Amino acid sequence: MKDSSRDREHYVSALIHKSFYHDERLDTPTVIKAYDKIEKILLKSSYLTCITIQIDQLSDIEYLYGSSTYNALLGETKEVIREMRERYFRSEDIFLVDLFENDTFIIFLAEPRNEETKILNHLDRIVTRAEQSIEKRIFNLLFPYTKEYAKPSVGYALVINNPMINNMRLIMQLISSSKRMGHFMAEKSAYRSRYLLQKVILEKDITSVFQPIVNLKTLDVLGYEALSRGPRDSVFSNPFLMFLLAAEYGLSFELDSICRAKAFESARALDSDKKIFVNTLAMTIHDPEFRGAYLEKLFEDMKIKPENVVFEINEKVAIANYELFRSSLKDYSDIGIVHASDDVGTGYSDLERIMELQPGFMKVDISLVRDLHNSHIKQEIIKAMVSLAKGLNSEIVAEGIESAEEFEALKTLGVTYGQGYLFGRPAEKLVSVDKGFLKK
Repeated sequence: MKDSSRDREHYVSALIHKSFYHDERLDTPTVIKAYDKIEKILLKSSYLTCITIQIDQLSDIEYLYGSSTYNALLGETKEVIREMRERYFRSEDIFLVDLFENDTFIIFLAEPRNEETKILNHLDRIVTRAEQSIEKRIFNLLFPYTKEYAKPSVGYALVINNPMINNMRLIMQLISSSKRMGHFMAEKSAYRSRYLLQKVILEKDITSVFQPIVNLKTLDVLGYEALSRGPRDSVFSNPFLMFLLAAEYGLSFELDSICRAKAFESARALDSDKKIFVNTLAMTIHDPEFRGAYLEKLFEDMKIKPENVVFEINEKVAIANYELFRSSLKDYSDIGIVHASDDVGTGYSDLERIMELQPGFMKVDISLVRDLHNSHIKQEIIKAMVSLAKGLNSEIVAEGIESAEEFEALKTLGVTYGQGYLFGRPAEKLVSVDKGFLKK
């Protein structure tokens, strides 16, 4: 063995913090602690492979929310990766945290069980399965904090044993190469995802589905909200992710315009006396190609009454200039279109927006509706919204109603309209309201 104890001591002495040997928070060893096992694989197989999983967003969370939140999420992340490891890797593979970056995980693959096994032939497939198994769970874990599409950077690399170079140096070079590959692959994936979303927009590969909005007293249908779906069997089939990625790629305006046009095109099948609620971003209200005479002619061709159209304005970014916004909005209201403030209760400036724009409808976000019957505070907030709506000659629409208890609580509080799975799920064809819950 060419690596002497003195050589190893030289590397170890530079690592002065105890966590370099063992991460006590995660009860997980580092490279130094498992060095002998790692070196043994390198010498026995004449090469060494490793997989790195980097969660870059964790460091941002620590900066914004503090070390306690960071440590808790790091522990949960470790459990996700541990479960992945138990499912896709062998017990002999070595699971570690990085020496310097505790939010980077490393898996060194053990030597093959026999000479016929060719790990290198299967490495791509192993990494792909592992990445897919954790991607959604990591996103769900971090999104409440990051509000972005947090995705782990998964890389892999190998190093061939070289008697001219110290083993520790080879191992550190291996880890560094795997990290760089992880970032490269993540960037490549982002560019490809952006290209595929551009392709969806250019090919107008968007499907509109409709969910009923009902009068809570009579269960008569007021209208239908048009919701957009991307191509099936793609990440864009999830509308939340589709619009989240569009925002990251600077494609929100383009996607929103296509979705809006598709909604009107699909609305030809709607009963002419029912309203259609169409989502739109605040910025797209200024779209010169979708206003005035053009829009009036479009509705005429599609046999849609303008007074039956409600634009749901989604305030992902605060409206900076209300005077300019009201001026643009007038082009729509002049032909009879009503606007609604969407997601009331979650925006940057809900009260200011309502005061300035006085919407015809105020859509209460699902977060205020969920388990409403068990929350005195939520009930008081919605009660205040109902009072405010009456003063503005507006109507409240509660989103995301899923239980009979939520339905009864909203009705008792004086909310006029609602939508949710309790009445019907979004569908390409119009569905009648499910009244089965009344019999329970």
